[in-house]
Amino acid sequence: MAARPALAFLDILRGEGVDRVFGNPGTTELPFLAALSEAEDAPEYVLGVHEGAVVAMADGYARATGRPAFVSLHVAAGLANGLIGLLNARRSRTPLVVIAGQQDRRHLQQDPMLSGDLVALATPAVKSAHDVQHAHDLPLALRRAFALAVRPPAGPVFLSVPMDVFAEDTEVEVPARTPTPPLGTAPGIERAAVLLGGGARPAIVAGDGVGREDAVGALVRAAEACGAAVHHQPMADALNFPTTHPLYAGMLPPRHDAIRAALAPYDVVLIAGAHAFTPHHYTPGPALPPGLTVVQLDSDPDEIGRNFAADAGLVGSLGPSLHRLADLLRERVPDQTAKARVLRAGEQHAADRDRADSAARAAYSPAPLAPWAAAHAVARGLPPGTAVVEEAITVGLLLRRLVRLDRPGSYTHTVGGGLGWGIGAAVGRALAEPGRPVVAVLGDGSTLFGLQGLWSAARQQVPVLFVVMSNGVYRTLQDTYEAMGGKGVCPGTELGPLDFTRAAAFFGVDAVRAESAEHLRELVAGAGRLSGPLLVDVPLRDRPGRA
Repeated sequence: MAARPALAFLDILRGEGVDRVFGNPGTTELPFLAALSEAEDAPEYVLGVHEGAVVAMADGYARATGRPAFVSLHVAAGLANGLIGLLNARRSRTPLVVIAGQQDRRHLQQDPMLSGDLVALATPAVKSAHDVQHAHDLPLALRRAFALAVRPPAGPVFLSVPMDVFAEDTEVEVPARTPTPPLGTAPGIERAAVLLGGGARPAIVAGDGVGREDAVGALVRAAEACGAAVHHQPMADALNFPTTHPLYAGMLPPRHDAIRAALAPYDVVLIAGAHAFTPHHYTPGPALPPGLTVVQLDSDPDEIGRNFAADAGLVGSLGPSLHRLADLLRERVPDQTAKARVLRAGEQHAADRDRADSAARAAYSPAPLAPWAAAHAVARGLPPGTAVVEEAITVGLLLRRLVRLDRPGSYTHTVGGGLGWGIGAAVGRALAEPGRPVVAVLGDGSTLFGLQGLWSAARQQVPVLFVVMSNGVYRTLQDTYEAMGGKGVCPGTELGPLDFTRAAAFFGVDAVRAESAEHLRELVAGAGRLSGPLLVDVPLRDRPGRA
């Protein structure tokens, strides 16, 4: 089939399931925008007033829909603004297809305003970057971009498209879409069952690949089949195992010494879909304790043995592989043995959760709130089925210990660490799942980086509850500074008093300040009844016990 370049482009977008374009346009995108305006069944254009918010919205949308989201940026400046979001998407393995309009080829040699080497600029932040120089190459390049974006490891793919390529007076061929076959069950799963089933103290590390590949149910079956305690990978981006399950043992900390200590009680571990235990702060020594038998399963072959040796390394689709592993484990591990392990783990983990719950309840007070109390109020107020989008840094670590979630897609974070992601990601999540409550739990520093996303929240009237934990400092920096032996207040970490209700009003978003922990819980409990965005400003003590 042949079509004009812009129309061929739209044909491919429709065929790839793209129903929204997330963008902030400029003159180099005008031929593409013209095609959108002329086509009756064109994707909806979702406008953001800053590219950071644009890419974050696409990130949240792609994670919720399970398919690549499409992003349109504007030349070098727009691409540069969007790089933080692309870095996050690459780290979190979110499939995005991103284009940026380049200046007209007929005067590129004259270094026109806003032009630049877009491929060189994008390359460090994306999985792959390409420069499209001819209209007849555009459809094939776009097809390849969508295929590459979802191929393990998933991630953003970038295309630079000069504006005159869209407007060329020619017809181009539209290649048919070729579905990518799934990997299927990993070869060698029988050996994995022997190693895991033979352990006296088995454990599982649930990586973000489990959530991305919709394999949570399969992992639950495998864990129950051998009675293995299950930890989330460090700073997990998703709900990869139900936090309500008796085998759930919490998240591994993002330091090698702490991971090593947490895994020391076990004699065999299955690491499923986890990205190499990438640490945050340096500590000497390996992540895994000596003598631990390691089974590693991933859909990305590059992960196997990447940062630690595995006694069995398996490559395959996580869902089918874990289901097969569960069947094999049921044959090897006596049912009474597995059930006894589940019972013991459940008693221990319930006691740990009860202690955390009691400590948080004891901290309830009028505002300003203790961080434990604020996290607890949010966790207890969440309506059933809520999707939590978390970019709260220090309070987020407390929230992870308190939330009781079992539905896949219930928790979203970005391990990329580029601040400003949360507001836009929550907007994208709400657009993808209308009718599902969305609660974004944000730090005040993160909120300042992503405030422009509130404009899109108001424009789209998404029913998102934005909960801003406001302590007026970069708390995680101050904590790390003190842990390193720093004296006094770390320079450059004091934000001072901030009124986020006024910031929300500027963008047309309703806002309220939490007056107490119980008031915060009530506000969160009402998230499912929202008809538009609402921001809750939560004053925090900058330290526990200090107002």
